[in-house]
Amino acid sequence: MSETIELFVGCAPNGEDAESQMVLEYTARKHSSLPINIHWMKHSTDPKSYWYGWKSETWATPFSGFRWGIPEFCGFKGQAIYMDSDMIILHDLAELWNEPWNESAIIMGKGGSRFCVSKWNCSRAKNVIPSVDQIRNTPYAHQQLAHGLPQHPHLEQVFDRQWNNFDGEDDELDKIKILHYTDMSTQMHAKYAVPRLEAKGRKHWFDGEFREHRRQDVQDLFDRVYAEALDAGYLPQQYESKQWIPYQKESQKGYRASNGFDVTRGE
Repeated sequence: MSETIELFVGCAPNGEDAESQMVLEYTARKHSSLPINIHWMKHSTDPKSYWYGWKSETWATPFSGFRWGIPEFCGFKGQAIYMDSDMIILHDLAELWNEPWNESAIIMGKGGSRFCVSKWNCSRAKNVIPSVDQIRNTPYAHQQLAHGLPQHPHLEQVFDRQWNNFDGEDDELDKIKILHYTDMSTQMHAKYAVPRLEAKGRKHWFDGEFREHRRQDVQDLFDRVYAEALDAGYLPQQYESKQWIPYQKESQKGYRASNGFDVTRGE
């Protein structure tokens, strides 16, 4: 097994989530006992890029469907970890990297079609996942794969849910391995990102209404590690693009979270 963690991160192409990206990278490297090679997966205007030309008009985020291209990107060799950019890593990723595979799984995840943190067995995915050319050109491929894969239980291996904890759930922070602030309306980086973007005449990709996070300790955690990342030399500008890269995605106006703790329902 490789001694370098291959970490694929789905992110917006123009640095809309730059603060989120820097917190993810800082916390991942801070806690890891192994070196990490980060692949930022984002839309590109370069025809030579692997991430060029993906039909994303039905995606909830600008990067939702890129995860299905990871095994082919890796040449159907080895393994890889995927995660969305809205993560705070609180535990050593080497533990997940070294978690053994069962006899048949091609992917590890939380279960229930939630592959926003996942580990791929790239060699086993060949001839199971459609080709990237097919996925790239099919607008609903992401939804079809996310909901279709759990229909074949032998292909999915369920890991400790704390590797993909939704907005703190009902857990103490010291129990969480990866905190996924998945509710798009309460993402803690927005209070930094939106003013930064507005100063440049740009908008964030989330077009719904931003709200306060339901847990103050989660917001405080983000603020604390964000400040640590700045002190360590991470800057939002490092994650911005020089030119605005256009893309399509599904509108999130009227958004309701699917994390089980939807603040729009008073929970």
